[in-house]
Amino acid sequence: MQMKEVEVLTGLTGKNIRFYEKAGLLTPRRNASNSYRQYSDEDVKRLKTIKLLRKLDIGIKDIKDMLDGDLELNECMTIYLPCYVRRKEELEKTIELCTKIQAEKTSLQDLDTNFYLKEVAAAERRGARFKDIARDFANKARGILPVHAKLFFEPREPVMNQWDFKKELERYAEQEEKSLTFISLGMRPKILLDGTVYSCALEMPRLFYFPFSIFFAAQFNFGYRWIYLYEMIGYEW
Repeated sequence: MQMKEVEVLTGLTGKNIRFYEKAGLLTPRRNASNSYRQYSDEDVKRLKTIKLLRKLDIGIKDIKDMLDGDLELNECMTIYLPCYVRRKEELEKTIELCTKIQAEKTSLQDLDTNFYLKEVAAAERRGARFKDIARDFANKARGILPVHAKLFFEPREPVMNQWDFKKELERYAEQEEKSLTFISLGMRPKILLDGTVYSCALEMPRLFYFPFSIFFAAQFNFGYRWIYLYEMIGYEW
């Protein structure tokens, strides 16, 4: 069947289907006479599987590993579920406090900020997480942006592994209200952010390489380093 038929059957756009093909998730056969793609029922089934997994925010690399038989579905769920549970837990207290403020029907001038700040502090001591404002200035410090980086931001927490990296990128996209798709995970992940492909790197800002602070004294400190997004010019998806 042709691309248009597959688009109707799967609800995916041709652009997405070609991207999944380029990522190695499927390989439709080609018509010998005109080289057009010819999709089979098995290709459609595979695309529906890919669509479901992407809707569950599973990374492209992990989907490929499952399709190739290198990763079991249950193992993948075991990896991803704790991330989603943590994300849910982090939002619960924020929702609770916002609901309480709404129920009071108070004005900004009459809001009991001391009470709510105590509530926030108590919740944080119990493990809840709220927006980290300690370094709000950081994302405005354009002077330390590497020459070729398109975007950058400071992670809320130390990035020690690929799942920490994924979580911080998700936070950034949510905060900036940008659409995010993971092309590959790892400590140099590739992402699609608002239609642009980026290679992401965890690096220290250039001005922070001298030991003026315990956080930046060591070259191999995985603490409060910055995440840079480098646009991949010419990358087709």
